[in-house]
Parts: sequence; C-alpha cells; structure tokens
Amino acid sequence: QFWYGDPEPSGIHVMATSNGSPYQNWQTRIMYRTFLDAAKNSDMKHFTRLLHRRTDDELMAEVPTVRVDSLHAECDRWCEFPVADRPDAIKKWLATPDSRRGEWILMIEMDYVWKKAVPMPEPGSPAVAFHFNYINPNYPRLPEVMRSLMPPEKRDEIKMEDIPCTGPAPTMIRRVDLVPLMDEYERIAAAIEADPVAKQRLGWVREMYAYDLAAAIIGVKHVVQDPGETIMIAQPPADAKMGRASMYHYTWGAEYFRNGEKVWSWDKRPYVETKHVRQPAKFKPELPPADGSEGVYNLQDGKKVSKGTDELLRDMLTLIRGAIDRLDELPHQPGCGWDQGEPECDFGCEPGKLCEPAKVWKAREV
Repeated sequence: QFWYGDPEPSGIHVMATSNGSPYQNWQTRIMYRTFLDAAKNSDMKHFTRLLHRRTDDELMAEVPTVRVDSLHAECDRWCEFPVADRPDAIKKWLATPDSRRGEWILMIEMDYVWKKAVPMPEPGSPAVAFHFNYINPNYPRLPEVMRSLMPPEKRDEIKMEDIPCTGPAPTMIRRVDLVPLMDEYERIAAAIEADPVAKQRLGWVREMYAYDLAAAIIGVKHVVQDPGETIMIAQPPADAKMGRASMYHYTWGAEYFRNGEKVWSWDKRPYVETKHVRQPAKFKPELPPADGSEGVYNLQDGKKVSKGTDELLRDMLTLIRGAIDRLDELPHQPGCGWDQGEPECDFGCEPGKLCEPAKVWKAREV
C-alpha cells in the first residue's frame, strides 16, 4: 500500500477536483479560505486541489494543487460536461504519493463553504456519503440503463436498492476502499458518455451514477446520510437547519419576493469571468434583507422564507464575504491562462506532484 519511506497516513485528506475555469476558481478561492479556518486543530490535516488540465492555472501559487493532464483537451477551455474528466483525474491522483498522506480521503466540490471541521470516522467505519434525493436508480427508465452498464455476471445479482443514492462528493472514504472501485468508476463513466440513451436519461448527474454503480459492483459499502442528519453539507434554501453538517453547499440559488416583486437574489452562476476570480472584493454577494427572517418574503418556488432558511443563507453568505475580504487581488492585466490573448500560466510545477504555493506567477513564453 505504501512506498518505501512514506510516513504513516494520518487524519483526513480533503481533495477537490477542478478544470481551472473562472467559474470553478472563484469558488475555489472562497472554499479554500474557509477550509483553512475550519481545519485548525482538527483531523483535517491535508488538502489537495486536483486540477485536471494540461497547463498550470492562476491558482497554483495560492491553493495546494496536483495537476494531471485532462482526458479531454477541450475541457481546459469549454466543454459540455467537464466533470467527465473527474474519474480519470482521481485515478491518476491515486497513483501519486500525494494521495497517500491521509488515512481518509474526503472528496468535495468547489462550491462548498466550511463551517467547521468534519469529524474523523471511528476505526473500521465504512465510507460516509450524502443522500442526494435526485439520485434514484429506480426512477422510470433508469433500471434498464443501470443494468446495461453492469458486467453481465452482475446483472441478476445487483438490485437497484444496492446502489447508493449519492455521488463521489461529498464522500469520505479510506484510500484502500477507493482504489478498488476506480477501474469500474472510470469504465462506467466512459460507457455513459459513449451511449446517447444513457447520457440523456441520466442527465447532468450521470457521473454521480457512475460512482454509485461502481461502489455497488465492487461492494464498497457507503453509509448514506440524509439532509439534516448528515455530517457533510447543508444546502440552503432547500435546508432550513444546519444540523450536524460541517459545510454549506450553494448549489441552489435563492430569490426573495415581496408582494410579487423580487427584492433580493443570490446565485453562484453569474461568477464566471476572470474579473470575479482576480478582483473578488469588487463583486461580493449581498446579504439577504435585514428583515428576511420575519416571514414577509417568499422564495422563487412560492414557499415562505422561514427564520431558519434566512439564518442559514445569511450565515453562509457572511462566511463567503468574510473569505473574500481576506483574498488578495491576482494579476489581471496581464493575467494568465484564460482570457483571450493571455499567456499560459507557468509556475514550474510538475504534473502529478504537489505544487506547494510558494512561487509567484510568471508568463510562459509562447
């Protein structure tokens, strides 16, 4: 399991994947800043941003990063489904010494905000994952797709109920349990991308289904925790209480309406330009209205904004704003790596090795 001379794995290794787009990098800077706050004096001893990209990007000097070549070169700029590169990237990372630092690997997304440290699982615990209610192998027309993706000898053995309703993130799993399912995870993800029917039916969460099915085929148990009870994430405005969760996940936007008029909104999706990454203080999201907890607003789905929902949104956005206040501006004119005419980023990092944030940006000669 270990290379000669490697130290004994210890604690939790937090790992998040990215293709280095501005959309991802704006989220990354905020998430990593809040991780540093939460990780103090905790079992979260290691952090890696796993960058699946064929060149460095502008965050190499700020966020501890291992870069591996992307499976699809077009996803370095734009592609329909960049997360299709994640299984290949994780498999490559698991072959590096960096992946051996932690006893547990906690796979997360960039659009998380840390509230507190995730606790270390008890010895011998199975993997811990989050229950996404939109993942359900028993949805109409999905069982036949799932069976078609199984090895023939497993099709009568695995029931839809055996497939965990989760995904690779957030999931906390021991490395010795993650490695064995990677070949199947990678195979299934590639098979879905090659099958128009599977792509259409599984939709934007198809790579999540690939991970879940791989876990069922290999027999890697996952304890899937429900919202409100989980140690993983709360997702306002869908959630109105934090419970035991350690992170916020801002996958859902929020809009406040009063008497049919929209008075406030928040969403991650407008933050897609390099100016947001490089000058984040100029684009801080606003907090909800001061009277947001008084029951006078409705959400975009018509539901009343409860006190709990407003408090969660306010706390999450306060953490985001506080993280932004502590971020430096990055070089913008010239910047590197994304906008038209910019040179490639070059931090002198070697693919497959942890590039510690110690160097300043310089433009690669092109």
